[in-house]
Amino acid sequence: MSAPAASRDPDVSSGSVGTAAGAASGAAAASPAPSGREARLAADTHRHPADVVATVLLLVLLAVESVAAAGGIVFLSMAFHSCAAPGNTCDAGLGGGVVTVGPVLVVLVLVGTVVGCVLRLVRRRLASPLALVGIAAQVVVFSAALLLVDAAVQHGF
Repeated sequence: MSAPAASRDPDVSSGSVGTAAGAASGAAAASPAPSGREARLAADTHRHPADVVATVLLLVLLAVESVAAAGGIVFLSMAFHSCAAPGNTCDAGLGGGVVTVGPVLVVLVLVGTVVGCVLRLVRRRLASPLALVGIAAQVVVFSAALLLVDAAVQHGF
């Protein structure tokens, strides 16, 4: 066997061809240090398994809550059955708008939260706080719908 030929690559230092130190210095000289997005990805490539599990569980809870909130808002339309009673006054426009727009807002919050969480998980960032914000937003949407329907139906005594 003959000895390996000397490298003609100007980036490889001469005199240490064929040794591990020469190969390491040649590899280091040949590939520049990563910068920009590659450096950020190389610096933080670990996933947070607890966050992934928590996010999935919270998104399942959000989906169940969304079904309950949308159904509850639709069932709020039954409050207008008391409008025929003597002394009661109802704002059918406000109540109808709430019953129509409320479930749409619930779906928008659900879709926005799921998309945001998936994007954050793909980028390997914490996503469970965003899922918690989505759950809180569903509570706010349902509470606002409940208050508006309650304001639309005036019970007289």
